[in-house]
Amino acid sequence: MNFDDLKDELLSVTDTGLEYAKSLDTTTEFEVYVYYKNKIVAQISQGVVSAKAGAVAGTAVRAAQGKQIGFAVASGVSADRIKIAAKEALSIIRSVKVEDDRFQGFADPKGSGKEGAYHDDILSLGTDDLIKSCQSVIIEATEVDERAKVVSSQAKAEWGGYAVGNTRGILEATRGCANSIECSVYAIENEERRGSSDFDIARDRLYNPEGVGKTAAEFAVGMLGAKKLDLTTKMPTIWTPMPAGLYILSSLAQSAVGRPVVDGESPLCDRIGDLIASKDLTVIDDGQNPKTVGTQAIDAEGLPQKRNPIIEKGILKNFLFDSYFGRAFDLESTGNCSRGGGVFGGETPYESRPSAATMWLDVEAGKKSLEDIISSIDEKAILVRDFPLGISHSSIATGEFSCVAGSAYLVENGELKGSVEPVSIAGNYYEGFKNLLDVGSDKLTIPYGISLPTLVMDGFSVVG
Repeated sequence: MNFDDLKDELLSVTDTGLEYAKSLDTTTEFEVYVYYKNKIVAQISQGVVSAKAGAVAGTAVRAAQGKQIGFAVASGVSADRIKIAAKEALSIIRSVKVEDDRFQGFADPKGSGKEGAYHDDILSLGTDDLIKSCQSVIIEATEVDERAKVVSSQAKAEWGGYAVGNTRGILEATRGCANSIECSVYAIENEERRGSSDFDIARDRLYNPEGVGKTAAEFAVGMLGAKKLDLTTKMPTIWTPMPAGLYILSSLAQSAVGRPVVDGESPLCDRIGDLIASKDLTVIDDGQNPKTVGTQAIDAEGLPQKRNPIIEKGILKNFLFDSYFGRAFDLESTGNCSRGGGVFGGETPYESRPSAATMWLDVEAGKKSLEDIISSIDEKAILVRDFPLGISHSSIATGEFSCVAGSAYLVENGELKGSVEPVSIAGNYYEGFKNLLDVGSDKLTIPYGISLPTLVMDGFSVVG
């Protein structure tokens, strides 16, 4: 397959397979999902070069009779593979008499949204190009400081798409592409070892390797000589874009979506129209921003992706649904059906049943630079970079969380004093949104389905 003809080929296969499925049993509803992705990955780790290139292709079929649903998958994209999956899905219904009381049929046609941007140069990237980029990033990192001793880099280029058809009249397809470069650095001095990373990701341009290795190395080296905080107290915490993104993905992205809302597990389920956060916080799930990797013309059940505000100036505006959970909540789908757990949810999404998920979150930037935020701190605060360990291990129902920030810095009296040994940060996600002190201007797109700036929150317990 090639990018230019991809949609036509996927639609043709889907249509042919769907006609066959309908011939099996005219009393049964069918839904067909076909997926294709071409991917190249190159990596250099401790001097060892590796690369792989290939395609992931697969088919999923759901069959439904009343409240009974059968689901089957097959690797490969062809009419024959759809036939295999369709027969198996139908046989599951006939042999396993289990009903889902919430199921009200597959999605009805609603047209299509817009595909995101793509760049011809991404489509032409090869293994050699990616390896050269990794080499340049590693050289750049090692030139920063001799203590940057363990350096690795990975580059990716991918393009693909999917099509969805069902017996209610949906027959839609979409396609997209992306490329990225990242660098991980461990700085070592005596017995101390500190790590950091940096990256660039895009779909509308080639990734830019310049500065990625340098930034990762500078952050890693800058954490050497970390002091013990020796303090247990509540204080402001400054979450730079990477940890701030993981904070929102672990909280709002779980509690304002699908099942937790319908089941009443989310504390937000009856709060539409309420002020639940600082008025400085606006969060939008944007499946139609042409530059973000999560943008597609349709979601995973063939409905148009949309731009859905979740929080506007602190007020809860919307929940995110696929057709299944939307109907269960007496609402329509918001175009948020996903397979495999979201934007970066796995290599074989066709093997997963559809569910509701965010497409791409966008947090509105504020006006303060990170330097301005730091200088505004009167007493003490902790600044966090990189991944806080355990941030996703939390309770959606209560919002309680606890994580360990390995890349933490003390801010005192408006100055960044230097790195501290790992600290524990604990509190409540929902209270954190209410106690938002500042929103930075340094918006960054991170490769986990979100674009956002630095967030500053008060009231969390810090133990160091």
